[in-house]
Amino acid sequence: MQEKLQNFAQMPAHRDTDSCIVALLSHGVEGGVYGVDGKVLQLQEVFRLFDNANCPSLQNKPKMFFVQACRGDETDRGVDQQDGRSHAGSPGCEESDAGRQELLKMRLPTRSDMICGYACLKGTAAMRNTKRGSWYIEALAQVFSERACDTHVADMLVTVTA
Repeated sequence: MQEKLQNFAQMPAHRDTDSCIVALLSHGVEGGVYGVDGKVLQLQEVFRLFDNANCPSLQNKPKMFFVQACRGDETDRGVDQQDGRSHAGSPGCEESDAGRQELLKMRLPTRSDMICGYACLKGTAAMRNTKRGSWYIEALAQVFSERACDTHVADMLVTVTA
């Protein structure tokens, strides 16, 4: 799996793309996913393959990672909802650099423009329907297909997990 991801990360075609989406659907443990060879690939290694140092053709472009895999053994059975649903929006972070002159070459953090969505919380098992598949991937596909043209990705992820 690592070799396939590395080959994908190094594709020259990324120079002409606007974003990158990587979906990993597998069995997993906290911090990693299993490949077909039975070996665990650490998610930090996946992120490293696509960071600004190792994948310069994706610098300043959104990189989205979606992980459908267990992150532990605990099962979240849920609780009964007492009140109506509430939806949280994305917080805004504005800052002004008016009048600030930069004479040095612009530098990027090694990892930037990355967002990762997980099917479950740390330490818990991911759930799936044995006939339809992953609840998370199904909701992700539905929300993105309906709202991607006019909704921020962070807001769509909030909707997926609501």
